[in-house]
Amino acid sequence: MRCFLALELPQHIRSQLVLQQFLMPVKRRIAPEKFHLTLVFLGDADNPMLDALDQELSRLDSPMPQIALHGLGLFGKDKAHNLHAKALPDPSLMALHDKLTRLARNVGFAPDKRRYSPHVTLAYLRPDTFEQSELELAVARSADFRTDPFEAQEVTLFRSHLRPDGAEYDVLERYPLSPSLRALNW
Repeated sequence: MRCFLALELPQHIRSQLVLQQFLMPVKRRIAPEKFHLTLVFLGDADNPMLDALDQELSRLDSPMPQIALHGLGLFGKDKAHNLHAKALPDPSLMALHDKLTRLARNVGFAPDKRRYSPHVTLAYLRPDTFEQSELELAVARSADFRTDPFEAQEVTLFRSHLRPDGAEYDVLERYPLSPSLRALNW
């Protein structure tokens, strides 16, 4: 089974992202209940690997990262294939990503080695369903889009099922994060 670790988004953030989706000239929008911020894509996992990961994550001691989304972006060299909201690379978010990547490697996963670019996917793009220049202009107009910062409360382990009409996600487990010193007013 394909698995990944992610942060789920509060409803008020999802609502803001839906508005941004509908300002974009795209057809294959991600359903708001599927919005998430991937921390580590684990890939194929068997039960022993997931059991080992669960033991490590159950002892996770990491502060709640501050998440703020700012602007939209596109992935794809010549032709875009992904429209997303960009997350500001807060040090606590990047530290959580690094910690989870090390943890995943320690139990046998081979996480992606590409530079981590935190984002929330809003739409997957097929080349024949949009005009590149029109989409680039719409994304440029979204430069001022931003959400209020929010603190992620937990890391979620998802299982992904690929379907012709898009991926389906099942929550396998949730792992709480520690309140930050900022939240405790220290």
